[in-house]
Amino acid sequence: MTNINNNILNADTPPIDYFNNLLSQNSNQNFKPISFGHGIPRFTPIDYFNFSNNPILDSDSYIYSDIRGHEKIRQFISNKLNSKLNFQTDFNDFIITSGANSALFKALFLKLEQGDEVIVPSPVYFNHIMAIQMIGAITIEIDSIEENGFQLNITEIINQINDKTKVIILNSPNNPTGAIYDIKDIKHLSDICSKKNITIILDYTYEDYIYGTDYNPLQDFNSLENLIIVGSFSKTFGITGLRIGYLCADPYIIDNLCKIQDTISICAPVISQNILLELIKSETEAINKNKLSAELSRNTLIELIKTIPQLDWITTNGAFYAFLKLPNDIDSWEFSKDLIVNKSVLVLPGTIFGKNWKSYVRIAYGAVDLNEIDEGIKRIKSYFDETT
Repeated sequence: MTNINNNILNADTPPIDYFNNLLSQNSNQNFKPISFGHGIPRFTPIDYFNFSNNPILDSDSYIYSDIRGHEKIRQFISNKLNSKLNFQTDFNDFIITSGANSALFKALFLKLEQGDEVIVPSPVYFNHIMAIQMIGAITIEIDSIEENGFQLNITEIINQINDKTKVIILNSPNNPTGAIYDIKDIKHLSDICSKKNITIILDYTYEDYIYGTDYNPLQDFNSLENLIIVGSFSKTFGITGLRIGYLCADPYIIDNLCKIQDTISICAPVISQNILLELIKSETEAINKNKLSAELSRNTLIELIKTIPQLDWITTNGAFYAFLKLPNDIDSWEFSKDLIVNKSVLVLPGTIFGKNWKSYVRIAYGAVDLNEIDEGIKRIKSYFDETT
């Protein structure tokens, strides 16, 4: 048998493809498939933007850019973050990557040695765990406090910090719970990490999806020392397929990340960068279009879930996810499979977001319209009515 790096062999398998394939091949043919799986916004640039310049006809779209990415994009995101930070960044503090996943993987690859420990509040986005596993580091999952809206368990996080701890990943707003972590807790962790030379990686992918409150997890950081910010243009502009994100860090970090980026991809896709250069002219329209849709879907879902007494949802204020508790310690993996086979509805099992969330499922409501939400929840209700 061909030799394969054990870190890769031992890493988790991407779960969404498994359930997508199940939905396409084994769902109930009496129902039109409804997917609450992928975490994507509903609207793409086709729905809100008229291109005055066609990037496909731009010859620069077919050649490499600077490893760090187009300077105008880096300045754009620098200006955006500067409005939230206590200090100022400039374009030299940024590198444009092939999505936020790529940014986070490269950051971890830069910071970690074999056997180093990474603390992750759980539930956690599964690609974060996969990246840690592939690098050969050790994941330390700390369960968030469910009854407080999946807030950080600061006491337990601090108790787990030791000489092997090199990184703490904070994903806020959070995937899969939608939680927005308390600013005071983030500040507390930041102070501790500064003293112990631990890096906080803040995954800020869902920064534009906050409901009913003002929220700024960046407000108490004083510099980029011990801080790396990763983010995505995909959720803001509805361009998940273009694979374009960013990483913000101290210029010394950026210089060394360029070695990794040049080896893996040289630069982010240039045609995607050129499309984004057009779209940043209409950021407000893009955000309003998708956030309004997600907020309407969220409000609708809140009311519909009340019709299913078997489900328990502690509503949160960010992203576009509902993390629902199933009754009677039902195995969420088997439940998710059964729901596809019987009702042609895809939800994701909680087990893929952490070892202790076996009786939870995630519903992603960003990409579905209100009719799909209504029909999907009706089918879930009928599933419970028929099986309990």
